[in-house]
Amino acid sequence: MRISLICRGLGFGLGLGFLAAACTPSGPQTETSSEGDSESCQPGSLNCVCEANGCDPGLVCASGYCVEDSNATDDVTLTTSSSMPTTATETEPGTTDPTEGSMTTETPQCSDGPGLSQQCPETAPYCLAEGVCADCSALTSCADIDAATPACDAASGLCVECTASDASACGGNTPVCDPDASACTSCVAHEQCPSGACNIATGACFEDALWVDRQAACDGDGSEEAPFCEIQDAIASLATDTPTLVRVRPAPSPYKTKIDVGSNLIVAIVGEGGAPAIDVDQDALLVNDDARVYLKGLRFVGSSMAAGNGLVCLNAEVWTDSVEFSSRESVAIDAIGCTLQIQRSRVYANPGGGIKIDKGKTRLENTFVTSNGGNFSQYAGVHVVSGGELEIVYTTIIGNNSDANADSIHCSDPGPVSLRNVVLFGQSPATSVSCDGATASDSIVDSDLLAGRNVTVEAAAQSAWFKDAASGDFHVKAGAPFAEQGRWRTGDPAVDYDGDPRPDVDLSPDWAGADRLP
Repeated sequence: MRISLICRGLGFGLGLGFLAAACTPSGPQTETSSEGDSESCQPGSLNCVCEANGCDPGLVCASGYCVEDSNATDDVTLTTSSSMPTTATETEPGTTDPTEGSMTTETPQCSDGPGLSQQCPETAPYCLAEGVCADCSALTSCADIDAATPACDAASGLCVECTASDASACGGNTPVCDPDASACTSCVAHEQCPSGACNIATGACFEDALWVDRQAACDGDGSEEAPFCEIQDAIASLATDTPTLVRVRPAPSPYKTKIDVGSNLIVAIVGEGGAPAIDVDQDALLVNDDARVYLKGLRFVGSSMAAGNGLVCLNAEVWTDSVEFSSRESVAIDAIGCTLQIQRSRVYANPGGGIKIDKGKTRLENTFVTSNGGNFSQYAGVHVVSGGELEIVYTTIIGNNSDANADSIHCSDPGPVSLRNVVLFGQSPATSVSCDGATASDSIVDSDLLAGRNVTVEAAAQSAWFKDAASGDFHVKAGAPFAEQGRWRTGDPAVDYDGDPRPDVDLSPDWAGADRLP
């Protein structure tokens, strides 16, 4: 199809719209007046349009003009006057260059590579050896650009210290990758370490390991293939300058040898494939001056009247995670001048009492302290003396008993004592708490001596609040009045005793106590 039009020098606009304003059609057409009437299209008219079936035989109406009926893809022939531009780059004064403001699709070029470039855009910040800009995905290796940032972050296109899939640069006291910051950071939980044990005080992961298996022959060397047969055999082999992980396999019968951790040793004793039982007459575990001990996934139990303390700590550090102390005839945990961090643990049914703190600092978190002591016991739940400092967060203290001291918390010349997000009930409101200066918040308790911000005082706990209180199981049930008594704050644990997630939003309501419903 070929259209013959005579175009006058009225300026060269974009598209085909200029044709109706500047060209005289060569076929029969009509002109639409301002009143909408159709008239004959006169040569030179500015508003020529053809109507449907309004063209002569052999012509069709196309784009408002009567044209020959042939292929719609044929060229349009334009006859131009001398005033029309003759090249694509030549324009009339006052008209717009069709390419002005258009985007280029060419690859950015650079000359200051290879490496991070000052000439490249933010979306492609690296200059390759070929002289083109690209993001980190085009690099052979981020480490070749900067050994300190060996990982490529696909989201930003930048080389960074680490990503969730590449933490090769992390180690030492910063072994864990924070994917939000793309930076290496310290471990704060055992689960963050490949070995399963974190030296939380320093932020490093334990690496060197010894193995213990009670079912093995007792002539082993501590390797996985030839493990020691008692935990104490592994402890006795430790050097003071080598933090060591001791992996303990569970066995049909409990470990029976007292564990004595010497001064200045750093060790993590971790249950491997279950929670091995440690049942030792007299004291089960002694931690001496300036030692640091991490306990995880263990059970310190007692089966005889000779069972002494579960743990004795003397001027040292002890961190527990998922550890049970039960049925010990003496107080389960006896700490003198120690730093104790007891989390996600259970201190249950120890006739000699639960926890005794003499000087030092203790933090209880996500822990059950329940059913300790008895009618003739000197100690019950938690006993603090001689300036000992105590912080209790997300902990359930309930059902403890003593005829000599208070049931839940008893203090004599303590340091600071604070409770937050706590469930606390003794044998009665009158015998539950005796602790001058103790403060409480966001808790439910039976003693008005702990009244404070957002503290609810109830005279007694109801068995219907708990899963099986008669058997010592104080996991919560729906309908308990402390469902929204607690308040989660930044820095609080991310999970509860069982690992169920907590709100993780500052000041969000949460279950008080060690347990929450998912």
